[in-house]
Amino acid sequence: MFTFSRQVPWVLVLGFLICAQTHAAEAFNINPDEVPDACDADLAQIRVTVNGVQPGGVLNVELYHDPEHFLFKKGRTRKVRAPAAEEPQKVCINLERPGTYAVSAYHDLDGNRKLKKRWNLLPNEPFGLSNNPEQQVGFPEFSDSAFTTTDLGADIVIDLKQP
Repeated sequence: MFTFSRQVPWVLVLGFLICAQTHAAEAFNINPDEVPDACDADLAQIRVTVNGVQPGGVLNVELYHDPEHFLFKKGRTRKVRAPAAEEPQKVCINLERPGTYAVSAYHDLDGNRKLKKRWNLLPNEPFGLSNNPEQQVGFPEFSDSAFTTTDLGADIVIDLKQP
């Protein structure tokens, strides 16, 4: 038979777990405009396969069109977010028109909507770019990650690099 003193710890643990799940759901809130598009090989879209993703957190994929503002909000065409799942993970972004683009992806491990950076501004969370350029000193160049789409878009693969 359970006594009141034995039930209290279990009630507290259960309450903590419910609160933790509620907080986690809020942390991984994905806005409607950030939801990836349904993948369809017959549509003009960028179909991105991301390797190196682990379950938990949020996968962020950003499409850029402006070489002068690569990796900055001003140069971004679209940002999509999806709950991180087992690798490989595929996300798709519809295109309005063919062109030259570059894609970045990072695994936001804690879902805080920000890429954690080290003291030297290099990513401190798994990060990758289209064309998988070698990591270099300094800011990546658009030209190293750029690709040109056809009328049906493009299929690309990004390998996340661990920090």
